[in-house]
Amino acid sequence: MSSSNLKNYYIWGIKALVFIIPFLSVWIATSMYFPYITGRNFGFRILVEVALVLYIALAILDKRYRPRMNLLSWAILVFVGIVGIADLFGVDPMRSLWSNYERMEGYITILHLGAYFFVLTNLFRSKKEWLVFFRVFLAAGLWVGIYGVLQIFGVKEAIQGNGARIDGTIGNPTYLAVYLTLIIGLSLILFFNTQSRSWKYFYGSIIAFLISIMFFTASRGAALAWAIAVPLFLILYLWLFRKEKGGEKVRKIMIGILIAMVIAPPLFLLIKNQSWVREHPVLSRFTQISFQERTTRSRFMIWGMGAQGFLERPLLGWGQENYLQVFSKYYNPSLYDQEPWFDRSHNIVFDWLINAGILGLLAYLSLFTTYYVLFARGWKSGKVGKKEGLVLLVLPIAYFIQNLFVFDNINTYIIFFTLLAYVNNWESESIVERRDRVIAEIKPSLIALAVSGLIALPIVYLANVKPALQARSIISGLAATSSSKDPVGETLSAFEKALSYNTFGNGEALEQLGRVTRNLLDQDVPNQIKTRFINYLVPKIEEYLKKHPNDIRIHLFIADIYQSAINIDESYVLKAREHFEAALALSPQKQQILTALANNFLFTGESEKSFELLRKAIDVEPSNIEAHGNYAIYAVLASRNDLVAEEIAEMNRLQKNLEKRGESAFNDYLDQLKRIAEIYRRVDQIQNAIIIYQELIRLSPTNVNFQTALKELQSK
Repeated sequence: MSSSNLKNYYIWGIKALVFIIPFLSVWIATSMYFPYITGRNFGFRILVEVALVLYIALAILDKRYRPRMNLLSWAILVFVGIVGIADLFGVDPMRSLWSNYERMEGYITILHLGAYFFVLTNLFRSKKEWLVFFRVFLAAGLWVGIYGVLQIFGVKEAIQGNGARIDGTIGNPTYLAVYLTLIIGLSLILFFNTQSRSWKYFYGSIIAFLISIMFFTASRGAALAWAIAVPLFLILYLWLFRKEKGGEKVRKIMIGILIAMVIAPPLFLLIKNQSWVREHPVLSRFTQISFQERTTRSRFMIWGMGAQGFLERPLLGWGQENYLQVFSKYYNPSLYDQEPWFDRSHNIVFDWLINAGILGLLAYLSLFTTYYVLFARGWKSGKVGKKEGLVLLVLPIAYFIQNLFVFDNINTYIIFFTLLAYVNNWESESIVERRDRVIAEIKPSLIALAVSGLIALPIVYLANVKPALQARSIISGLAATSSSKDPVGETLSAFEKALSYNTFGNGEALEQLGRVTRNLLDQDVPNQIKTRFINYLVPKIEEYLKKHPNDIRIHLFIADIYQSAINIDESYVLKAREHFEAALALSPQKQQILTALANNFLFTGESEKSFELLRKAIDVEPSNIEAHGNYAIYAVLASRNDLVAEEIAEMNRLQKNLEKRGESAFNDYLDQLKRIAEIYRRVDQIQNAIIIYQELIRLSPTNVNFQTALKELQSK
């Protein structure tokens, strides 16, 4: 075989692999746990690993393909190195290395992104090759956009859009908005690099289509990013091309867009209270922008918690995938009306401060800094056209702004590192320009191919195939619960198989088995079946917690299972307490844990301890209506109706003070009154239950359920 043929085999092999990568964003791996995340991440890793094997052989064969180091290349290496050190000395190095199925990031993803960058930088040597690669991304983005259209018309379901927002094949509306922003940027690069009018119309149509799809994501972070990036692009374009011949029509259109973007915000403020705006599924989200809105409030609070975590470990942070420990330790009780757990700070700056400290953040920001240094050189030397250059100038800004309100994922990471490689490639010498004689090292190349391939095989299996099989087994276990043949045996068998793979997904496998077991404990099935699940699950979780003692969610899962199985074994109540107390030590101000532990003490008749914990739950955040409701319910059980009256009065006062938060506080108040009434009913204090339902009907006279419940009570 000639060296020329061998080189071509390597090059086309690598290209075939990397050309698949853009299409990973359209793959929904329904047979795996977290189908929008796991499949495409495993796919990316395997493709990069195989491409790296071929690239090593290519670089040995032909020295012109060996890495050329410059500012951005060094920045990538420094970033990968600092994150690696931070993860190694973090609070849970194994979690930092592998992450979990829900996120699939961790250090292993950083390593693969770094390898992807170097392979791309040294693979594509001409502008034509890069533009072909960008067209592949555009084709994938168009596919994602069409899927979004199907969601708009109800043909496909948007799993996280609540029926109003689309998420495409990406699986999250905000993720989709960031992804489409980057795809639109690549489309503009293609637009400015073609002289064909037909192709310009084609690319322009695609851009307009994708922008319309972005509207239906209703992503406010994306809207802010575009509100800054688009005017910046337009102003720079109008200034740089103010004297361009034949561009008068384009300039007029751009001026019109710029004026419209200036007028739009105040105009929207004037019409935002119109019914057609407030009832629109997308526009209504933008009417809710305020410092009192739930999402906005939660962002500021979790950023504050991230800042506290950074101050505790400022240099190298906590290691990747450990924000949950920061969230638990510095939990702000004012988050009581938000989702119970956050594993990200939803801000790229705070995320990297937690992941790898100030050194990690600086290393991450250096990717942007060195990108712009190389961009400036390319602009000055004429390696990039000015119109394309404007896109490359503004696109990372839009990307970064959006990431101030969300966090990255593999779909956007891939495109970002592609852009880095594209700009980095400008400083590499073209193969066509090089005339020096190259000595082909065929035999060493084939040896390198064989050795690196042998090394890659176990890595591919251990790092990708095994955890992918485990992700499939988890889905099989969940599906087996509805089996018509042997749901118990099939479910346990599937989860046994899942845990036998013994990968980084063990925690999530145990968590899902825990959910199944917990649901089973509430069902009318023989105790021997419940015992069978408990006897298998409990030792596995206890073993897992020895390796990950700070996994607060698993502590709470096993505690809840123990407590729910007290009728099977009374000693479980103390085992549950042990884990509730471990969770409380990790998050001392989490009202959910205080309430659960109070309930545990109630089982052992230690009512004073229960009241003490419930009072603490109120004290850490007095505006939490549910905490007052819990205290009132325990007061009912303790026959302390005087305390019940006090708590109801306090809840009434709170819901009036919290009216600025909208209907949620009022509905919380109604829910707590209903809970108290139902407890009165259970302890046969019917008259007190009637009084509360009469108050509920006064507050919500159209609620049929309240009226029906009152009639039933009055008939007794």
